[in-house]
Amino acid sequence: MTPDADVADDPRARVFRSPLLADLFHAFAYSNDVWKADPFDVESIHANVRRWFDRTLDRVLEPSGLATGRMLLLLGESGSGKTHLMRAFRGRVHGAGRGYCAYMQMTAFIGAYGRYVLNNVVESLDRPYFEPRSTASALARIASKLADSLDDAGRDALERLSEGELDQSTLDAAVSAAADALIRDPKFAEVDVYLLQALLYLQSGDPAVKARVLKYLRCEDLNDHDRHLLGGIVPCTYADAPHWMIERIGKLIWALERVPLVICVDQLEDVFDLDEAALKFRKAMAVLCDIVSRLPSAVVVISCLENFYDELKSLLTRSIKDRVENDPRPVSLQTPCDLAEVRALIGRRLHHLFEAGGASYRADEPTFPIPEALVSRLAGLRARDVLLECQAYRERCVEEGKMAPYPLEGPGSGSGSGGRRDEVDAERSANAIEGDWNAFRSDHAAGPTVDDVELAAALAEAIAHAARELSPARAIACQAEGRFVSVDDAGVKRLAGLCNKSAQGGALARQINELTARAGDRGAVAVALRSTAFPANPRTGVFRILETFVQNGGRRLTVEDSDWRTMAAFASFRARREADPAFDSWRKRTRPLTSLESLRTILDLDRPAPEGQDDPLANPG
Repeated sequence: MTPDADVADDPRARVFRSPLLADLFHAFAYSNDVWKADPFDVESIHANVRRWFDRTLDRVLEPSGLATGRMLLLLGESGSGKTHLMRAFRGRVHGAGRGYCAYMQMTAFIGAYGRYVLNNVVESLDRPYFEPRSTASALARIASKLADSLDDAGRDALERLSEGELDQSTLDAAVSAAADALIRDPKFAEVDVYLLQALLYLQSGDPAVKARVLKYLRCEDLNDHDRHLLGGIVPCTYADAPHWMIERIGKLIWALERVPLVICVDQLEDVFDLDEAALKFRKAMAVLCDIVSRLPSAVVVISCLENFYDELKSLLTRSIKDRVENDPRPVSLQTPCDLAEVRALIGRRLHHLFEAGGASYRADEPTFPIPEALVSRLAGLRARDVLLECQAYRERCVEEGKMAPYPLEGPGSGSGSGGRRDEVDAERSANAIEGDWNAFRSDHAAGPTVDDVELAAALAEAIAHAARELSPARAIACQAEGRFVSVDDAGVKRLAGLCNKSAQGGALARQINELTARAGDRGAVAVALRSTAFPANPRTGVFRILETFVQNGGRRLTVEDSDWRTMAAFASFRARREADPAFDSWRKRTRPLTSLESLRTILDLDRPAPEGQDDPLANPG
């Protein structure tokens, strides 16, 4: 069938066959997607599973008391939407303020699984709690709510601490007094006082202090200087410490907000290709059961291929099997989409595309200009296959510069066996690297430096390699100059400057003023970077300087510890795996760097592409 002239000339069709948002129908969910709200989520798909999750959460939140945590087993075939649901679960929990979610992939299984879980819990808490409302991390939210739990005098002391006006001994005394006050509150009776103390130090706003707090939370060793910055706190480095820390974090969250710690464990089946898969499967399940046994407010969601679980479940002990299969019972994903769900999947993406391209979306024609014959044929397929078919059709339209007839003919017709085999092979290779990356990133021991010059050098290297993840790749010139990084992106100039000095004595203000002057001399947009939150007290002089800085076109950005760690880990990982023929394909799919909010903001990747230009980042999410 050949599209008629009315269809071809419709503004929506012109946007559809343009390169804008080239990866609009991207069909695979990666770990980096989980942290962002999904604008394309269709709640009617797997609605029964969402209700199953909500009911379990409601049971934990009941005021009648908790005897034990909950384990939920989510089973389904490949491409059924398990990772997508993990992302939806996090969005539901954080959007309603009903808990704190951690996410991890089983691809990264290592022997010390308790430490792996803890590292991922801490990294998850260092991500924005709910980005549509605020970029503040979950840890910042916890620290802020701890401060709010104090009386007026305690809050005033912590406010002075956040203004950077206290020397170390006075700061230590203020934190110690606040921790003592909190532990006397009956609701914090079961919370570890040293955990309270460590988190209260986050109120200082000092990047060097925050780096040590995160090391403490990860149960990493602290040298004498590290301990000095945290009031002499002793780190927990014994074998069982990661399990202990997860329990204590969960108890603090419950005491503070009466909400659970939700741990989402994805891709359990990926241990199957590893040596000693059966042993590792049992150990992993035992660790997760141990968490829910220790922590009554824990909810652990495990996603797995159904046939994999059926094959290995006999290896579990009776007690673990009972916990996994009976409280509540596992749920299996029903994969085929009906026609209404197909229309919703397509329509949400087209709405986003037309909005970016300046065309009007019409609810009475939700899938226009995709041929109705194609839409109807997609009913009964998995959501992934629906999106793959739409992607293949759109790519043909973009390639030909017109609305292509359907069915497609000739090379690139979408569902040919050869093309599908190539796609599966490419996905398998990318998945292998993804598993290696997850393991490497989680186990990467080196935390971020606190030296601004070294951070600037790491940022410049990350920006250079982030450009290779874009589609098409962009030649972004960047160079570290002391604590500054100059960026020239096709003539758009930005100057990022690390501004990690304390507000005390005007040091931070001088850094902001120097950045403003340098950027002005170069005709560049100034971007102020800080490894912890900028001062927020409107009564201070530095707050007014920052306010003027933003009003004059500058940007300010907090680069969380998890982002710095990812940049450092990627630099080492790239040296190790870049020679792999699938590496370039993997990084374009997974986007380990351009998924970081800090790099997206510096490079302005979330702006709509100018008319007539390709999308700067082929990722609608």
